Amino acid sequence: MKLFEKSRKTVAKGLTVWVSNHYCPTLFGIRGHYESSYKSGQYVECGSPGTGFFIRTSSSHSYKSFCAAEKAKLSQKYWDMVRGKEFSFDKEITRANEALRATDNEIKARILEAYVNVLPLAKEAEEGERIIAGIKELGHKRHKLTTYQTHVMSSYKSRIARLGHDVRDIQLSIPKLCSEERYNKFAEVVIAFTEVASSHRIWHSKDSYEGLDSAFEQVYFDLGIFNFIQAPLMTPMMRDSVGQYHFLYPDFWVASRSATDFDVYDLKDLTFLFREVPYEMISNMVLSSYADMNESSSVHHHRNYEQFGSGLLVSQDTSAATEMEKENRLRERVVGELYIPEIKLRYYVRDVKALKRFATALNGYK
Repeated sequence: MKLFEKSRKTVAKGLTVWVSNHYCPTLFGIRGHYESSYKSGQYVECGSPGTGFFIRTSSSHSYKSFCAAEKAKLSQKYWDMVRGKEFSFDKEITRANEALRATDNEIKARILEAYVNVLPLAKEAEEGERIIAGIKELGHKRHKLTTYQTHVMSSYKSRIARLGHDVRDIQLSIPKLCSEERYNKFAEVVIAFTEVASSHRIWHSKDSYEGLDSAFEQVYFDLGIFNFIQAPLMTPMMRDSVGQYHFLYPDFWVASRSATDFDVYDLKDLTFLFREVPYEMISNMVLSSYADMNESSSVHHHRNYEQFGSGLLVSQDTSAATEMEKENRLRERVVGELYIPEIKLRYYVRDVKALKRFATALNGYK
């Protein structure tokens, strides 16, 4: 058990520094520091190394608050360290090996095998980053590092750079799984996804999950990375309201509960159904959540869900509607629905055109 936030460690001959005992999230294995922090937006780790997302530029206050909350989860907390709640590479390697032995899915096995192989390198790089921080702290106390201290720090930086080069041969690389031509076509799906991600409102419906109250909740889409899997473009990442992350790749779909607990679906086996849902066909309770909704409110519960019909409280009965009423519906605002029946995943998006383009791009790619 760790009791102290820092410990004395000999990092080179004749040089001992105080090194933090806290786990330190890094950009190792993600992408180059410049590209990750500037071009793609700030990177935020989600629960384990090699899995996270890049913060989008957005004017949405709710999205900014969400990102701030996700970054706050990464803050170092003394009691988490003492109780062993902080991330541990040794524990993660054990979990990954157990998951690898238990799976019979070929793609899942390849993902886990690459993850298991990358983790020891990521562990060494993370420890190196903490040592570098410890050496820099000496400079803060003495105003200037000695030549020897600077040399030691440079050697650790060089070692991390070499590890970053070596990891490229170990990581699962998407271009190695599909042809360049096919990935270029998949890029159209990624571009369409980025438009959906920028939508003013995205909701996930929990009506398909057994044992949960019927509800829907605002969620956010981003571009990210899963288990160090590398791709020329960032990977579409969809969140749901039950704690899962969904990652879209050219050949498969990953539904992740954690870095070692996830399901893999062949993209060819999934159906992407799109439809438009008129506002007037949605119950008042749902309608009120779309119109003039408080930014801070994101969860809306409905106890008598099924009485409203299928979908998100949508009534399919239009037999009583007059021709004029049906014609007027065409001028009403609508929300878009994307439903994937094989994994019981249902999203509603305010930007109907963007969602339709995304669904069309997905089905066209298939």
